[in-house]
Amino acid sequence: MTGASAAIDRGVLRMMERQMSSTAPRGLPRDARARLLELAAAYRAAPFFPAPPTPTAADVTETREPNAYDAPVTAIRFTSGYRPFLGLFREEHHRRIENHTVHARLYGTGTRPVMLCLHGWGGGTWWFEERAFVIGYWLRRGFDVALFQLPHHGERTRGRSGALFPSANLVRTNEAFGQAIWDLRAFAAYLRARGAPSVGAMGMSLGGYTTALWATVDPELAFAVAMIPAVSMSDLMWRHGEESPARRRAVAAGVSSDLLDDVFAVHAPTTRPVLVPRERLMIVAGKGDRITPPDQAETLWKHWRQCAIHWFPGGHLAQVGRGDAFRAVRKHLQVAGLP
Repeated sequence: MTGASAAIDRGVLRMMERQMSSTAPRGLPRDARARLLELAAAYRAAPFFPAPPTPTAADVTETREPNAYDAPVTAIRFTSGYRPFLGLFREEHHRRIENHTVHARLYGTGTRPVMLCLHGWGGGTWWFEERAFVIGYWLRRGFDVALFQLPHHGERTRGRSGALFPSANLVRTNEAFGQAIWDLRAFAAYLRARGAPSVGAMGMSLGGYTTALWATVDPELAFAVAMIPAVSMSDLMWRHGEESPARRRAVAAGVSSDLLDDVFAVHAPTTRPVLVPRERLMIVAGKGDRITPPDQAETLWKHWRQCAIHWFPGGHLAQVGRGDAFRAVRKHLQVAGLP
């Protein structure tokens, strides 16, 4: 099962590499290395994750949707107040009009502990994410559930979901993580003000990375479960792009994996102390995962003070054994007093 799951991941990974390469710049300036060093220094000095204001009822649009899983469903929208840290990116940010609106769905009344689920790269379709996170399972076990669309995904983009983030545009990638945390903290604060006793997060892949990052920023996060997580964007981009023309151009311009590390350090979950108590942290990883390989989860596990971890035999996409994984998460949260 592990070998078959790994083979599926490798096939999809080749497709992802082609898509990433299609958005990569065809040429790099001769001073690319110097520019990246300046960029890393600028972000290093950044107060990058300021706390957003809590949206009020007047700021938010709530629309009742048909019930699902025997629970009321509410579509929630509000304007993202994120302002890019780097002034040079603000013009492009403002042009992406769709990305300025935060889209989420709440399953349940929002008066029980909320599990906020964060999708992977290219995700964000409500129908799919409902099933990916088996939200009926969590509703029956005392949680309300919220689905959330990350920047440049789902209704927050005109083109293909995820095509703009993460990408070879390093500034856009950094700023999108800044916006993701800003929007998530605002949404979680709104849910608490609306009646939720607590809000925790479970994310897959890109959502796992974002969950791990959020756990380093927000001490009010009730729990964090990182599933098949990425933890080093630079390592994954460099490793998966080994045979790509984009990497050859980067090497020729003096770009290295270590330099990408420096640029992405501002949001890398393992460069920042985790603020969520260890007993409320958990990692779920696939032994056959070839998109976010097992060493990514192991790195996070060490950084999270060897917290609870569950391994399933499947891969990133063919998640053989995920039923047992969700049961392990439920038991772990139950021991921690949740919900």
